[in-house]
Amino acid sequence: MTVTTQPYTDDFYDVPAQQPAVGIALDRVGVHGQRARINAADDLFGGPFDLLCDVNAEVSLGSDQRGIHMSRIERAIAGAPTGLSLPAAALAIAREVRDGQAQDSARVTLAATVPLSTRTPVTGQLSPDTADVSALAVAGPNPYVELALSATNITACPCMQGYALTELVTELGLSPDDGRALLGRIPIATHSQKGKVRLAVRAPAPEQLPDYALLYRTLSEATALTQELLKRPDEYELVRRSHLRPQFVEDVVRTTTLTLARALSNSPADDIELNISAESHESIHGHNIHATLHLPLSTALTHLSPSS
Repeated sequence: MTVTTQPYTDDFYDVPAQQPAVGIALDRVGVHGQRARINAADDLFGGPFDLLCDVNAEVSLGSDQRGIHMSRIERAIAGAPTGLSLPAAALAIAREVRDGQAQDSARVTLAATVPLSTRTPVTGQLSPDTADVSALAVAGPNPYVELALSATNITACPCMQGYALTELVTELGLSPDDGRALLGRIPIATHSQKGKVRLAVRAPAPEQLPDYALLYRTLSEATALTQELLKRPDEYELVRRSHLRPQFVEDVVRTTTLTLARALSNSPADDIELNISAESHESIHGHNIHATLHLPLSTALTHLSPSS
């Protein structure tokens, strides 16, 4: 049977706009787990690139409205502008969600895995790698945007190198000073493990943010990133690099923070916040180790030496 007329008034059919039975405002209501194609531009992507993003889109809800209008959120996601940075695209969607629902604020997160082609350090092979990128945007009384990037790294534990060096000095009949001189020159045995590093930058507007390419370069400098394709000379170079500069997970976070601060030293420091985290998937323990640091860029810059 086809219904051709609507015998009731419009507000009868617009159920979300009705008064709720309990008049309490909600902080956020929205869509989680949506997947959408978002076209974004960044040097890391090689220009405008279609990303398959996991999307969370949320909006505040007043005490006088029963529910959100779902289709308006879907339209906002589907109508995302193309060719912008991912944070700018997230902000455009957030504004559209906020305005379409006639509410005070909206929050949108876009997350994707990006394919990369990196060169191996010795043989120069093309390695098919990936990085995880995300953007967060809040449209409302206190707007801000954030971009984040995470990648896999390898670390070597500094603790065991002292014992390995002591054994090496004893077996070769070296003096303690000769042994100390070997640190940083040749790789000293210790346990190593894979980990994950994430760095995020938050600012009031998209134009104040760096791009993902800068974040990836920062990670490449601050720690030893893994690669999928490694010939044996490349494998040794990666192991050698991580053992010549052994890092606790705490070292990874601090070094990444300093490296990023140096790269952003010409940015408006008072408006930018950094959030760095790292996890070590321990190879000789059943547990993992996690470290995190959240601070203003202005504070991080105070730790740079005058020559940095």
